[in-house]
Amino acid sequence: MISPDDYILVGKLGRTAGLNGSLTIVSLTSFPERFGSMKKFFLTREKRTPFELEVEKVTYHDSRIIVKLKGIDTEEKAKELTGYRITVSKKDRVKPPKDCYFIEDLLECLVYLKNGDLIGKMKDVIDMSSNDIYVVDRKGQDVLIPAIKQFIKNIDIENKRITVQLTDGMLPDED
Repeated sequence: MISPDDYILVGKLGRTAGLNGSLTIVSLTSFPERFGSMKKFFLTREKRTPFELEVEKVTYHDSRIIVKLKGIDTEEKAKELTGYRITVSKKDRVKPPKDCYFIEDLLECLVYLKNGDLIGKMKDVIDMSSNDIYVVDRKGQDVLIPAIKQFIKNIDIENKRITVQLTDGMLPDED
């Protein structure tokens, strides 16, 4: 049975593009080129079970991605799909480059100091222009850790474990 939890969000259908039922895609992935090779889209609203539509054609025009879905042949039919989420099965995710991770995978990790002491659980990732900031929940307080090699020593997604080395004052209960 299909579960909404087996799918991840990669984009949304935007406004219509022309009169033939084409729609723009708002990419929410680091790999927007993936849309060009997709044969079908799994569409959903919120966390409902996705339904499948076949892709007829994907084109890239300037900075826009435009999709034509089979059976959606009028502007009116296309408007009904505006705002739907485009999801993919977790097993069909694009493999990230070395030392890059899916936020969803990081959020499942526990964060430990190099000496083995538990700091807490990953809560969020803040996207900054220079580097990401990992937000770790430590007994209800946020610990902010820059995602750079100086602090992040090891990320083991398989075992849901991140090892860090912090400087004095980074933990909230330190003086």
